[in-house]
Amino acid sequence: MDPAIIIIALLFFTSVIMALAMGVAWLHFGRQRHVLSWALSYGAAMIQWIANAGGIALKSGPLMALAAVCIIVSGTLVLVGVRQRSTQNIPWRSIIGAGCVVAAGGIYAAMIHDRSLQGMIVPGYVGILMLWSAASLWPQGRRFNAPEIAFFTMFLLFALFQSALAISAAADLGRAPGAGLAAYRAILGLGLPSIYVGTGVAAVMVVAGDLAHQLRRQMRHDPLTNVLNRRGLDEAAARAIANARRYNRPLALVVCDLDGFKALNDGHGHIAGDAALRGFAQLLTSAVRRGDIVARMGGDEFGLLLVETEAAAAADVMERVRAEITCLILPNAPRAQLRASFGVAELQADDEKLDDMVARADAALYDAKRDGKDRVAIWRNAA
Repeated sequence: MDPAIIIIALLFFTSVIMALAMGVAWLHFGRQRHVLSWALSYGAAMIQWIANAGGIALKSGPLMALAAVCIIVSGTLVLVGVRQRSTQNIPWRSIIGAGCVVAAGGIYAAMIHDRSLQGMIVPGYVGILMLWSAASLWPQGRRFNAPEIAFFTMFLLFALFQSALAISAAADLGRAPGAGLAAYRAILGLGLPSIYVGTGVAAVMVVAGDLAHQLRRQMRHDPLTNVLNRRGLDEAAARAIANARRYNRPLALVVCDLDGFKALNDGHGHIAGDAALRGFAQLLTSAVRRGDIVARMGGDEFGLLLVETEAAAAADVMERVRAEITCLILPNAPRAQLRASFGVAELQADDEKLDDMVARADAALYDAKRDGKDRVAIWRNAA
């Protein structure tokens, strides 16, 4: 049996496994666009390997032309998926236009049985796509995670490999069709299986890493308001308290809730209540600085940790929130007037955990409620 057919069979079954894995990931884990693009990419690769094997066995120009088109489609979908994952703009006109031109060249070379020309055009373009994919994978405003490093490295190796194929094929241009491709075949046979499988494994690692990050975020965030939940607050507070002690900086905790929230739910329904919670959470988030922490502690109660902030300064911030909340309009209850009460406490030397601060902030919140609601109260020993 032709060794090339054996290699193609390996690559075909790798493509089948990867297409199935990406398809399952897309169906069951959020239906993310980039995962679908990668699943379709491996689907196109499956057709490519079948056409490639048929073209070699039957010496068929049309089948080799189909293989060339599928290679271009597959590489393009890889790039599209990377840019979708990175939320980058996709220049569809440029990508489709360039792909059509290269596909036309690959089809022409296949139909005249010029393997050197085809080996130069198609791998050279795929190498450009892989290099572009590597550049698009580069994260903005954060560091690479481990799966992304592996994926980035495989893209660079894939681009280098495709460039080597194109260069070796270009060295044989002008010879008789099909002659002098020994170096091309050697590079293809030795490099493609490991690089192709390695890139697929790296893609699975990226999808799995994204899923793990999504699950961690869901564990720490409230799905209704998109701020931290109590578990997320506890974890963030442990770091904030440790930093405040290390650098001897103040730290303020605010516990607040909506006045008359039960009456709002009873009178206007839970949809209006949910809208009030979302609006209140957005107002709190917009009022604090980057690095401060906003969390929903349960029901209509929220907690805020303001770093490097004393109790009095935190109270001033909450006064602005208290004034602005009256401007919130609920679509399902336009006549409802929202009000909120706030309790403020500051980190003390003998505090061991967040609950120590929460107890004092809760006491201050109780004072605010007892004194008529719609106000900000500082725990009395911190006033």
